[in-house]
Amino acid sequence: MVDRVVERYKKSLKQGHVAVLEGRGGDAVGHYQEAVALVDHRLPPHLSLGSVLLDMGRAEEALAAYDRAVGRAPADARAHEGRARALTALGREPEAQAARDEAGRCGTPAAMPEAHPSEVEPALDQTLTADLSATGAQGPELRLAESEAAIDRDDAAEAARLLVEASVGYAARGERDAALDACQRGLAVAPGSVAIHLQMVRCYMGRGWTDRAVERVALLDRLLTLDQDEDARRSLQAVGAEYRHLDPRLAALCEPHTSAEMAPSATF
Repeated sequence: MVDRVVERYKKSLKQGHVAVLEGRGGDAVGHYQEAVALVDHRLPPHLSLGSVLLDMGRAEEALAAYDRAVGRAPADARAHEGRARALTALGREPEAQAARDEAGRCGTPAAMPEAHPSEVEPALDQTLTADLSATGAQGPELRLAESEAAIDRDDAAEAARLLVEASVGYAARGERDAALDACQRGLAVAPGSVAIHLQMVRCYMGRGWTDRAVERVALLDRLLTLDQDEDARRSLQAVGAEYRHLDPRLAALCEPHTSAEMAPSATF
């Protein structure tokens, strides 16, 4: 499965580079984000994502990408120089100068050209595979790869289970976008999966999107009232109990067979 993650990562990164060369910035962003979701600890997709976002005028998002790059490779001058360019675009020149100074301390001139680094060379496959085996073989990246294999063999239930696990893993690492993306993939495979919808509720609450979470819980409550699925009902009540201190509307879901009267127009 690690080899599968490596191949998907390389493909996403290469597709991002091609999209940049063809002037398709939006597509490039999507490909680089997929590469990040697959192999978060590697530097190149964060650098490439930051670069294309900056070129598109999305400086705040570019800065976030470069911040992640610095977090993964504090001694890499490209990450600091990327931060400097993003900060300059945001009008934060003192911080930009500090970032350029840091880039200089890393041993690379600050005025270097932006590159879209690639790890598609076969010689790097073994290194990347070893990295993933050491750092990600039990993590959400592997669960994503396993879910793709389940999808290939038309096992939607197993794919959904694995995508929930991937989302939980990303959330535990504080990677909220990746956690929510795993849920979205799960919905595409198994739109009726209660486990996926409940994990989305947790993702929403983790981001402070309380109204979205309450809407989804309300609709699930109605659906489960119709289906009479007691195991799913107990799972829903557990989530309601977990978050009821954050929104009183969730308290009603902690009572058995109670349909909460909230968000009547909520839809998936």
